[in-house]
Amino acid sequence: MKVRNIGVMILILLGIISEGCERVRRQPKLEDGIVLSSGVPVRNSTAVLAVELARLRQAEEVEILERKGTEWVRVRTRGGIEGWVEARHVLGKRAFEQARALEREMAAIGRQALGQLVGNAAIRLTPGRASEENILFYAPSGTSVDILRRERTHRMSQELIPRHYEPRARRAPEAESASDLWYCVRLPDSFLVRVGWVYAPLVELKVPDRLRHLQGEYIFVAWYELAQVEDPEIGTSAHYLTFDTHRTAPVPGTDFERVRLWVWDFKRHRYTIGRWEIAHGLLPIEHRREARLHRFRVRLYEAKTGALTEAEYLVDVSDPTAPRWLPPRR
Repeated sequence: MKVRNIGVMILILLGIISEGCERVRRQPKLEDGIVLSSGVPVRNSTAVLAVELARLRQAEEVEILERKGTEWVRVRTRGGIEGWVEARHVLGKRAFEQARALEREMAAIGRQALGQLVGNAAIRLTPGRASEENILFYAPSGTSVDILRRERTHRMSQELIPRHYEPRARRAPEAESASDLWYCVRLPDSFLVRVGWVYAPLVELKVPDRLRHLQGEYIFVAWYELAQVEDPEIGTSAHYLTFDTHRTAPVPGTDFERVRLWVWDFKRHRYTIGRWEIAHGLLPIEHRREARLHRFRVRLYEAKTGALTEAEYLVDVSDPTAPRWLPPRR
């Protein structure tokens, strides 16, 4: 009789355990997620010596069950394996779809400038650092990025500063320090999410070496190689068209203030300015190269009315040693 009672108790206990396991296994998800990287380990805990349960593939879909701070998420794979994954490798599906929408919005914009991340940088869905809610993921230091657009927000805020053009005004250094500059960037093909916003101080502009020292009071925000040339004494060089802004006191509402044509001088073995003019305008710049002609479609402010108009700069490189600036078309 006692043996029979013990057997019944064991069955009851097994049933309770089974029911508990079933309940844990069927824990409702917080949201669906997308794996951003390849070979991401799923671990049985967040401890240093945790056991690896599985590895996830890039673009694999998982269910997010729990979040532990900003560092870890517990997920359930399609195969039913549950475990912990570093949060930086998993993005909620809704945020992923919003990021893809931003990527489509920026698809037609070409590179305005080349940059490189100087720290592990937060890639955000929108400009602004008032909170971490708009962070998509972190990209590692050294990642190359194409800069597509620029915006400013109020310091430590999500609020964009409206574009207000004042042709004869200069933004005071105090105003610069009270705002944050942001770049919309495109990341390399290896990233599943390729477009987002980055706090500008985390991006180093990779100005070509021979142009870098030519920056002074004005710095380059966009540059375009026009033609390569061979200098017998120096080696390969190139002509450039650059769009520049004041280093410390830019004109409010603008991304650039002037445009310069840099021509390599074979006699002096250095750059000379083939042409420059004041041009208060906004990124992005549309660049198209034809056989012997570069076309730059830009949006410029009219000095008197402040209205935005479109203009087209043309540079003729029929003679690659002597590019010619053609009058802009409006």
